[in-house]
Amino acid sequence: MKSIWKQKSGLMVGLIIGILLGAGGLIFISPPPGRGVQGTITTAGSSTVYPLSQIWAIEFNVVFPSLTVNPSTGGSGLGQSLVAESLIDIGASSSYPKQNYIDENPDIEVLPISADALGVVVNDAVNGSTFRMDCDMVVAVFQRNITTWADFSSVFGVTVQQTGPINVFVRSDASGTTATFAKWLETADENTNANGAEYEWLLGHEEALSFPAGVNAVDGNPGVASGVEGDQSAIGYVGLAFLGELILADLYNPGNGEWVTPSIATAVKAIPANLTEPGQSIMNSEIEGAYPIARLLFYLVNRFHLSAPTIMFVTWCLVQGQKFISVVGYVPINGTAAQTYSLEIMKSLSPSE
Repeated sequence: MKSIWKQKSGLMVGLIIGILLGAGGLIFISPPPGRGVQGTITTAGSSTVYPLSQIWAIEFNVVFPSLTVNPSTGGSGLGQSLVAESLIDIGASSSYPKQNYIDENPDIEVLPISADALGVVVNDAVNGSTFRMDCDMVVAVFQRNITTWADFSSVFGVTVQQTGPINVFVRSDASGTTATFAKWLETADENTNANGAEYEWLLGHEEALSFPAGVNAVDGNPGVASGVEGDQSAIGYVGLAFLGELILADLYNPGNGEWVTPSIATAVKAIPANLTEPGQSIMNSEIEGAYPIARLLFYLVNRFHLSAPTIMFVTWCLVQGQKFISVVGYVPINGTAAQTYSLEIMKSLSPSE
């Protein structure tokens, strides 16, 4: 038999997160500020998702001042682990968990909350304001098959201003960004380089990779961005929100045969009209204008460790919170199949405590 608290909190959640589908689209029904459920919501995980969690925590507290959201980082792997162990309320992940995690944790719901694109960035001294790379080029650089900009220019038949060593910056922490980037590098066989230089990615797609000797391994997206910005021979990979003033590489998408610049607009184009499950890849989409390294970002919740405030917060993020996503440089999913998927899951949840 449910406790009185569970009955009351379930009723409160039903009233607060009632979502109506009307002529104007989704409408989020919230209580007057200062009233309703009280509590603290803890999140941890992906450094990519962290800036988004931060702004959502602030804006959610404006509407619900009796509720506090405490976001922290630590990497996607940590977020997945802590939420499975019921040590936090929400795990943040910038990659879909591996199948063994899904199999071992059937009570974890993986919810798309936003989309993102990964960018290959170079210091402006490498090539001024423009740079283009296909997957073979990126593999050759990050696998250290090619270690100087002069050799890069010669092998691929392109013009590069820099001629010295290629200083590669990668993530040292367990990162969904690294896993996603490596998964895209594994698609190099889908690409036919115009100069005939073909490479195969051999390092796998773990969240923490053993990169070859000579790379600069640093902590988090900010560390990679800072490293590339401060080194005139540098190249690295970061999430869309961390591109800053760095030079972006236009990447070749073999799915649609186009060179595409990473942006909010080109990333959202990669989300299919029908998303059958959250782990569905949106890389190298055949959709016109779609950026090749697009991905979904996730919150993970545990059905056996689920509070009314957590349900309220995640639902708010999926509806009202979408308007704040572009502020931190990510891609809103409102109106997409990804949002529809997550809202259907949220409608099925109820507090467990």
